[in-house]
Amino acid sequence: METRRTNQQIFSLFLCNFAILFVGMGVFPLLPIYAAGFGASPSLIGVYLAITYGAITMGTMLTGWLSGRLSRKAVFVAAGALGVPALILLGQATALWQVVVFTSIVWFTGGIGIALVSVFIGLHASEQSRGKWFSLISLATPLGAIIGGSSVGWLVDRQGYPQMFAVLGLIYALWPLVGLFMVKDKPVARKVKPGPANMNSARPGKGFHLLLLGILLSAMTISVSRLGLSLSMKASQFSPAAIAGASGIGGLVTIPVVLGFGVLSDRLGRRLFLILGYLLAASSAITLVIANQLWHFWAAAAAMLLARSISGSLASALATDILPPEALSRGLPWLGTMTWVAGVLGFAASGYMIDTLGADNLYWIAAALSLAAATITGLQRERAKEATQSVPRSLRASA
Repeated sequence: METRRTNQQIFSLFLCNFAILFVGMGVFPLLPIYAAGFGASPSLIGVYLAITYGAITMGTMLTGWLSGRLSRKAVFVAAGALGVPALILLGQATALWQVVVFTSIVWFTGGIGIALVSVFIGLHASEQSRGKWFSLISLATPLGAIIGGSSVGWLVDRQGYPQMFAVLGLIYALWPLVGLFMVKDKPVARKVKPGPANMNSARPGKGFHLLLLGILLSAMTISVSRLGLSLSMKASQFSPAAIAGASGIGGLVTIPVVLGFGVLSDRLGRRLFLILGYLLAASSAITLVIANQLWHFWAAAAAMLLARSISGSLASALATDILPPEALSRGLPWLGTMTWVAGVLGFAASGYMIDTLGADNLYWIAAALSLAAATITGLQRERAKEATQSVPRSLRASA
């Protein structure tokens, strides 16, 4: 019975995550094109996306603070409800500043939603199945890219941006509705009394901090690749439908690989597959250097989505192994924070560097960042293992 309730919660959280990422993965490739329609240059587009990711960073960082003062479920539902009208109004924008404001609101709420989904999963999934469950939840990313990308491209070509954003608003509304009626919070049971030893074990160790650094570096590569994919395809005269569809094609490859890696990570360890995710991020940037045909961009999109899904899911599973249950509400959102901070830095620098250094040089620099993340993760394997073992088993099992 307990397993059935857990499975129901996982499914409900997957629906919420899917609604968020359907919108995010579907519309993101077109945001640079949408902003360019208001006269934005590549540098200004980079600033626009950096502001957007600054908003999602704020949402993610506020999640831990809000969770300590309000009901997690109430925050979850309220964030989704706030994002729906902002998304619809985004399609009615008449000036670039309106596009920036409404996009920031949508991404701010999405940051809260994605962070709380990770917290809920960490609390409900057992230690023996975390890799599988986090990977299953992360499948919302490629599915959002496939279904969202194809749907958004079709809607833009046939109905235009206002109607497309209105439809996305209805889909986004699935998140607060499912959250209100189907998602249940799980209080954390503290089995030990506070004391000096227990307080020290509850603090994130070097393994967790190095994990954050690896996520930051890899996410910067992915951010550069995401912006570069849209701008490079636009420069090659591909249509908005083709640009949006590239992520969808890439998502077809992602689904079986991500789920398989998640299951294997429960048996073989998470760090090996996390390193593979970082290497895939590097390969996505390198592919963009040589891309001049549609299938090249499909390959870059596939590597990028694989890297994002694998890194996100396995980093969350590893962090849940390392952190005690009472620290999950604050610790897990930091993984998302690193991702969004990387987006701010990556997008802010990308547009300027494309204008000054050229796209190819930017892609090589981005690839080097993920290679550094893989190196750090590989060298610190044993230290991270010790950090995991320093957390009392009773605490880790209670998650």
